[in-house]
Amino acid sequence: MTTSGEAGIAVGRPAEGILTRSVVWLAAVAGLAVGAVIWPRIAGVAALVLLVAFVWTHPRAALHTLSFAALAVRPSLDRFSERQLGLGPFALQPAVIFGGLVLAAGVVLALRRAHDGRRLWPDADLLRTHVWLAAAYGIMALAGSWLYGAEGVNQAVREVLRVGSVVAAFLVMYWWLDEEPRAIGRAWMYLALGAVLPLLVAMEQLVTGTGFIEPDGTLRLQGTFSHPNSFAQYLIPLICALVAGQGRRSWRMGLAVALSVVVALTYSRTAILALAAALPIVLVLESRLDARHAARVVLALIFIGGAIWLLAGGMITRRFAGVAFDGASVQDALAGQSENSFQWRVINWAGLVLLGLNHPWFGHGAGMTTVLNPLVNDNNGVPFNAHDDYVRFFFEGGVTALACYMIYQGLLIWWVLRRSRVVTAERRGAALALGGSLCGMTFLTAGTTELSLHTANLYVLYGLLAIASIDRRSVSP
Repeated sequence: MTTSGEAGIAVGRPAEGILTRSVVWLAAVAGLAVGAVIWPRIAGVAALVLLVAFVWTHPRAALHTLSFAALAVRPSLDRFSERQLGLGPFALQPAVIFGGLVLAAGVVLALRRAHDGRRLWPDADLLRTHVWLAAAYGIMALAGSWLYGAEGVNQAVREVLRVGSVVAAFLVMYWWLDEEPRAIGRAWMYLALGAVLPLLVAMEQLVTGTGFIEPDGTLRLQGTFSHPNSFAQYLIPLICALVAGQGRRSWRMGLAVALSVVVALTYSRTAILALAAALPIVLVLESRLDARHAARVVLALIFIGGAIWLLAGGMITRRFAGVAFDGASVQDALAGQSENSFQWRVINWAGLVLLGLNHPWFGHGAGMTTVLNPLVNDNNGVPFNAHDDYVRFFFEGGVTALACYMIYQGLLIWWVLRRSRVVTAERRGAALALGGSLCGMTFLTAGTTELSLHTANLYVLYGLLAIASIDRRSVSP
């Protein structure tokens, strides 16, 4: 028989437990608050711990949330993350914070997936492809650390973490679709949703005249991106996906033409050339080189090209009017006597190549272009980028890193094109759009898009890669 005293103790123990936990929780919160005042970054550490706990205990929800953020949110962050003079390599800008969260969550999810016995990569070929990318950045990181000490280390760490966040985002999106293959429709919807805000902002810029203003008064649309070139390149894979995708072809072609006009309104010559190179490749690949589809490819090219020229031909002509390739123009550029964009790039490339020849095998180190380049951007006080991927990789990693990077690009394109021949129609559109975009934005434009530095655009391209990577056999009946 239980006495009244025993009953009181039995009732009191749960209450004491709740009180103890409450006291501990309040003490922890108070400690974090005091610590955050003394050392503000402790709040970030606490948030990181909570993120890790959530990702480990709720992996499916984390995969979905991160995939949505990578496809629909990331394109709108660049406008708030521009580099300025005085900001260190680890300045906590929105895009940097986002990349750090994706990388941290990706590591936790990889450990959880390995713990559960699930594969991390779609296949060994794609993993080996990215080993070449890792080798390129590894060479550049070691070179910078060796030559420039702490500054070289900081720049290298930032670059490695940035690229790591892109690869982590791809794996997260692949894992999400691998576990939920029928979510591919949502992935396409998130890609489309991510373009809404950049396009709305671009239209507002067109109406109000508040976009990127050139010295001659030319208005260039940039959307939510830090530069018109980035915005234009962001639209290229979306246009290719519309051309190669399923559904009502007339509706998709009309939207592809409209987005192509927006590309023209960015006045990005590099993006216009990349789009002009990518679209024929997509259409030819879509026809599978079958003679029966040749007429359809030709008609599609004529329709798209004619519509773009009708709507934006004047703008394109105006943008290319000042480009000169004769000997006198090049000499003026090398002598610093021309302000034309093409001639300026010749100056920039020549200067970086000459500096790169001081360390031709392993370069100056990752991220050191925007430290050592003698040409400085007057708008933000930061030395210019190379404006060419291959020049940048030579300058930062020498011929060894450049060779690794070009092998990575070639293997990735080859993997995507092979994938387009074996996946279902729903995934084939993503593979074709990705293959055409990569060809147009890398080798066919000689690296002038500087794709490796456009992080938001890499998220989109790797989102298409995640869609194309899903094995059709993994879809449940």
